[in-house]
Amino acid sequence: MSPVVPRSQKLLLGLGESILVTNTLCTGFFLNAYLLEVACLTAGDVATIQIVQGMFDLLNDPLIGTLSDNTRTRYGRRRPWMLLGTCLLPASFFLLFSPSPFGDTNETGKLFYYMLCFCGLSVGLTCFNISVASLVPEMTDDYDERTSLSSYRLAIGNVIGFICLMAMTNLVSANEDNSALGYRLGGLVVGSMLLVFGLVTFFFIKESPSSYWSPVQGFKERSSSYGQMQAESSPESGPPTFLEEVRLVLKNKAYLWLLAIWLCGPTAMTVLQSSLILYCKYIMGDVTLITPLILIVQGMAFLSLPVWIHLSKLKGKRWTYNAGALGLAGFTAALTFNSSLVFGYIVCCGVGFCLIVVYLIPYSMLPDCIEYDEYITGRRREGIYVGFFGFLMKISVTFAIGGANLLLKATGYEAPKESCGVPLEAVDDDDELSAQNTSTLMVIRMLVGVVPAGFFCLAALAVSQYPITKDYHTDLLRKIAEKKEAAAEGSKNDGLRRSSAML
Repeated sequence: MSPVVPRSQKLLLGLGESILVTNTLCTGFFLNAYLLEVACLTAGDVATIQIVQGMFDLLNDPLIGTLSDNTRTRYGRRRPWMLLGTCLLPASFFLLFSPSPFGDTNETGKLFYYMLCFCGLSVGLTCFNISVASLVPEMTDDYDERTSLSSYRLAIGNVIGFICLMAMTNLVSANEDNSALGYRLGGLVVGSMLLVFGLVTFFFIKESPSSYWSPVQGFKERSSSYGQMQAESSPESGPPTFLEEVRLVLKNKAYLWLLAIWLCGPTAMTVLQSSLILYCKYIMGDVTLITPLILIVQGMAFLSLPVWIHLSKLKGKRWTYNAGALGLAGFTAALTFNSSLVFGYIVCCGVGFCLIVVYLIPYSMLPDCIEYDEYITGRRREGIYVGFFGFLMKISVTFAIGGANLLLKATGYEAPKESCGVPLEAVDDDDELSAQNTSTLMVIRMLVGVVPAGFFCLAALAVSQYPITKDYHTDLLRKIAEKKEAAAEGSKNDGLRRSSAML
């Protein structure tokens, strides 16, 4: 395994990441508002769709991850799943932003139509994301190179994702007289981009050969950070079942802390993202503010990336994440009581500056956890680890958007009749802007303020417990190399003994 990844492969990895980022940005900023105020679903129905999709992902992501780990084809382990995701994702994305074929009057038909589209989108995203993310630990085992690889992945992915987001924003804004058409065109254009990105990544990215090696039976490792763990699979017992694979993953304590970090950070961002259009419309009084706010946040995130990479190398991953998460907590909390445009722009600059940390550091920590698992079990199982990672990402979306919509429903939110099926930008009269009741307006403030701030604080608390440091990782790689050498030597000696016995 080379410590330095060729730049061409980093660029292709970034292109693959852009599919996840594009979906996250476009659905994060637009889907909730589309379902509520264009597709005219009730807040309760939108919450139901999110909850069902989250339950669907409970098996979808880990199962596809496990299948990916055990796939053997002429195209490798990951790329066949990448191709499947490339076929499913663009079609589901387009249909999700298209009007229901059951019409506006059939509420049950609309509910099941968008639920099916959401589940199709989830399967396609899982297939592709697991394939891309699983390649990272296979490309390099260098501690700092993985941070560099994650930075390329996020930088390129965010730039391309931002371009796709702006394309969809412009198409929606350009069709003010027919918002359904605007969203459908946006789904078509962005879905076509996802198809092209997926095919290019599939045909040109290189997959490393399998790195499986025979485990040492009965091996035990005791560590003050992890406690006692034992390899639980052997050649005699055959490959572990799916439930055994899950049980082994959940014994990796470093990975459990990483899952806690990953659950809290993206949950905070999803709550903020999904409520931002409503915040601009009902609190700031101008829904068109969403475009400059997106530009500020995404622009600052891109510009701040070199700063956070430097801090990660200088101070370590835990310190860097804490700095970014606590900064985000302070900036988002300030939005709760803000109604000033200038102050809002200042806060968005701060949020954008710290935003990338929520994704950069966990991405670079994930391969370290996978290698600890390899040290214990003797097997490379990137797929199931990435599967759980993707599952937690989707669970964060489920809780964030589903919970937010349940809160809106409880406080009496109503989609304005004048704007249901009309583009949000076309609604600018004062009566309509003040249509929501006081309780609903306070919930919207909290959803972009203290709620995400609380999740960022929880993420900072979790990262302080993450045990793998740079020195520990270096020692871990040395031990893995020693185990491989010992296993290879043992196999060689067994072969010699068998040959002697035959003679």
